[in-house]
Amino acid sequence: MAVELPPADPASPWMSHLERAHTLAHAAARAIEEAIEPSAHLLPAAVRLALGVSAMCDAFDGRADRTTALGVAHARVWDAAILVAHAGLVAALPALVEACGELIAAEERFPRVPLAGRASSPLRAGADRLPLHTLERASLAPTFRAPPLPDVNEVAPLPDLPEPMTFAELAGAAAAVRALVHERSRELVARAAPKPKPEKPAPEETPPGFAFAPAPALTEGDFVRRWARECIDEIGMLGVQRAPLVGDDWRTSLPLERRMIVSLDALAALAPVGIAYVEPYAMDAPAADPMRVFAVTLIGGCLEGRDALASAERVLHRFGAGDPTVAAPFVSAMKLAANPFAPSTLRSLFTSDDPACRVIGAEVLAHRGWLTESELGALAEDDDPRLVAIALPALAEGYHRGLHRALPRARAHADARVQEAALDAMALAAHPDAASAARAAADGPLGDRALVRLAIVADEADAGWLLDRMNAAPTAAAIEAVGWAGLVAAVPRLIRLLEEGDDDAKLAAGAALYRLLGADILDTIEVLPEALDDTAVADPDPEARPPRRPLAELMSDPRDRPPPGSKEEIELPSVDAERWRAYWIEHGRGLDPRLRLRRGHAYTPSVSLYELDRLPLGPDERRRLHRELAARTGRLTPFDPHDFVAVQEQSLAAWGAIVAAAVATAGSWARPSSV
Repeated sequence: MAVELPPADPASPWMSHLERAHTLAHAAARAIEEAIEPSAHLLPAAVRLALGVSAMCDAFDGRADRTTALGVAHARVWDAAILVAHAGLVAALPALVEACGELIAAEERFPRVPLAGRASSPLRAGADRLPLHTLERASLAPTFRAPPLPDVNEVAPLPDLPEPMTFAELAGAAAAVRALVHERSRELVARAAPKPKPEKPAPEETPPGFAFAPAPALTEGDFVRRWARECIDEIGMLGVQRAPLVGDDWRTSLPLERRMIVSLDALAALAPVGIAYVEPYAMDAPAADPMRVFAVTLIGGCLEGRDALASAERVLHRFGAGDPTVAAPFVSAMKLAANPFAPSTLRSLFTSDDPACRVIGAEVLAHRGWLTESELGALAEDDDPRLVAIALPALAEGYHRGLHRALPRARAHADARVQEAALDAMALAAHPDAASAARAAADGPLGDRALVRLAIVADEADAGWLLDRMNAAPTAAAIEAVGWAGLVAAVPRLIRLLEEGDDDAKLAAGAALYRLLGADILDTIEVLPEALDDTAVADPDPEARPPRRPLAELMSDPRDRPPPGSKEEIELPSVDAERWRAYWIEHGRGLDPRLRLRRGHAYTPSVSLYELDRLPLGPDERRRLHRELAARTGRLTPFDPHDFVAVQEQSLAAWGAIVAAAVATAGSWARPSSV
């Protein structure tokens, strides 16, 4: 009878030491790559280090005997340390020495019982969730580099001339030296001159109907790499652009997600050549490319093996974890990764000395619920406001007691991101002081950014305060907050703003009326596709610059410009005051002014769930609805619009059970904490 061997646990002590050695080896490789003084020892050191990292991945994944792989990794890293010492590179040597120590500790703590090796499984096509493919392949080789040596031309030394004894001999020696130097200069100039390329013979004239000889046939490897590149580009493009456009239902992302999964399956079928091509292709980008960063990270997250995620780490470090165009797609893909080594990879980033890497690791670990209460509590006390802002909602989602200890400091924090995160955490936790804290923040430096956060937790008095605030200063944020609050008495004032306000105020008033009354009083407008693009970089001085011209106008000949393209049609709440006034006169009398109003109905949490599930809202609005459900029911289940559609459907089903079990009075302003 065959005995089933236990698998290797990424959280076991020996793997923790190996993970630390893996991180240190990559840190040393980056120090070698960034060395200022070139040395003939650095390239051999980088080669030895790459071999050592490959051996570590063999030990991680069981592609070879693990104890043997640990020994090979130790030997190769030690060789690299010797070469680095010869090169005098002080920045890399301590990391290599410490990595050797971690590898020794991994060997000492390796379990003395047999562990299951790597077992490949047949490829199975994905459906609506990301797959995890286990393939028979070698460990991916790192792409470590070293500074190139200068191109030194070998020049023979000048011949020894006889020592002059007279002035005539001295003059003759000087003339001889000048001739030698002149000859040597001509020789060096000739060496440095570019060599002329051989002229290609002119093609012979071919008869009509015939073409020149076709290009040579692709090798099998080139053929695979060409199709692998198609898959990589497809994954990156879909990953960066899979969010629905303005006015589109969130379920319209499902075909794009399925197409992305098909590309992942196709790339897995091209293994091992196609998989080995992913990292070099991402590294070959001349500048940071969000699509390639997302693609290499998601591919690593859908292939079993520590080496696949290591490729994504190397791409992250190559282009800079502090660059938002690199960090954002990396985080986006890691939130979806199914690789079992994802937690240990993220913890390596989380414990890094690089603040940008710490933020990346903390954000994904918190999103996936992989941080303990003590770790979240420590993050909430950190000096980096980005880490505090990550920790607070995560503490609320886990109902951790550390939230109450962290809130006083967070509410008084100088950074607006921390104050916003504190208000969001209080809403998620159905905190009894959520409304008073939001009102105080709105009167403080946070200003309008706290108004909608107050509206989702407001009672009737808070809704009246929001209406007074809007009457005093009808900003777009104040108008939007009144629409979220649900006060019936706000409707006439919103209708007047459609006649009196500026363009931003009118758009916000129309949206607020639509949220309050639920009437299908909509206008269809046509916009060019580029008008829907979200520009990530704001122009600091827009008045000093001319308006941005279309790319087709800049790049095309005026006589042969492409057509402007078809316009997109989107529906927006109408800004016609007469239409809204007529509807209010006809239907407003039947509304009880004491009840909270939403979409023309007395509010219950089921209305928020309906909006979250059925209406074509953007990610920010859907996150607000998630917090509103938590605040109004006193319960919580994970939800994020970033997840795949199938995962969101599962979360909404869980919310449906919570809302069905909740006891709620239609139109009530009360929250569970105040009942």
